[in-house]
Amino acid sequence: MIKVLFAALKYDYGSPEKGLSVEHTNFYDCLRQMSDVQAEFFGVDEETMAVGRDAMNQKLIRTVEETKPDLLFCYLLTEEIKKETIKYITTKTKTKTFNWFADDHWRIPVFSRYWAPLFTMVSTTDPLALGVYKSYGITNVIKSQWGANPFLYFTQDQAKNPGNLDVTFVGKKYGKRGGYIEALERANVPAKAFGGGWPAGRVDHQKMLEIFSYSKINLNFSETYFYGAKEKFKLFAKLFVGKELGRYKFIGHHFFDNLKAMRGTQKKCIKGRVFEVPACGGFLMTGESDDDITPYYTPGKEIVVFKNTGDLIEKCKYYLSHNEERQAIAKAGYDRTMKEHTYLKRFEEIFKAMGLR
Repeated sequence: MIKVLFAALKYDYGSPEKGLSVEHTNFYDCLRQMSDVQAEFFGVDEETMAVGRDAMNQKLIRTVEETKPDLLFCYLLTEEIKKETIKYITTKTKTKTFNWFADDHWRIPVFSRYWAPLFTMVSTTDPLALGVYKSYGITNVIKSQWGANPFLYFTQDQAKNPGNLDVTFVGKKYGKRGGYIEALERANVPAKAFGGGWPAGRVDHQKMLEIFSYSKINLNFSETYFYGAKEKFKLFAKLFVGKELGRYKFIGHHFFDNLKAMRGTQKKCIKGRVFEVPACGGFLMTGESDDDITPYYTPGKEIVVFKNTGDLIEKCKYYLSHNEERQAIAKAGYDRTMKEHTYLKRFEEIFKAMGLR
């Protein structure tokens, strides 16, 4: 039995009105349901709202010292946990420490490299990050990847399939996403998007599962939020002014590191949706990413990848009219996901790398 204390934001970006965070619903929920893991949650935002940041950090140390977990598993958003807190737990207790870095495609120069050395081990989803960390003299890093929580993402009863979902996308409207959907509509491909900024609006989790399971084609777009003129202007401003813990500060003296981060935001990355859609038995068609997808899925056999708008339209029309081929790809994608790409598998790999198995 591995005893894990999971310390992260309980609410999405620390805001209760936004609901539970991805960290809580995906990572902690999966950890607590693993048969040989005893997991407890420490909500850093909830505790900070109750007693303040300093007292929250002291409580985290006391919790570790009193409960003596084998692993403190963190998911840092920013500086909510103090550096000295992590260093103390890593060096002064028997508890091993770990952090999952989520945005290393751009955050290593301005964030991750300052925090990684404080932990026993950290992970990254960026395939190039190991070399970048090494250039800073940091070697306690392993490669992991997003996945699917099978307790949260699962197939729906096909007997309830309404049969009216052709091409769909679930996610906020930003960057090039609107252009993709509009192009499909102009080409008379029946496409519908759900989420903030779209006419259909946001959907709850159950409705999202149904969309993933029942849609003939589920789309994923690889461009980040920072893709577009407006977002690039905001990024330019961030070369000089940053925000940490709700306060703005001048960061122009880190100009070149900030510039590296700005360039990194333009990378097209593998996202969690790539694994969550197949976990629901859905057919996934995703845009090309700068990260290689082939270690995870075989394009054309387990998922489908499109290169540009024209390719997207052509492939949507093809797979809408080739039901058996589409269903076979969806089934293969589901099987691969359940075998290799659940967070159960990801966490087992982390435990082994840290000598907890």
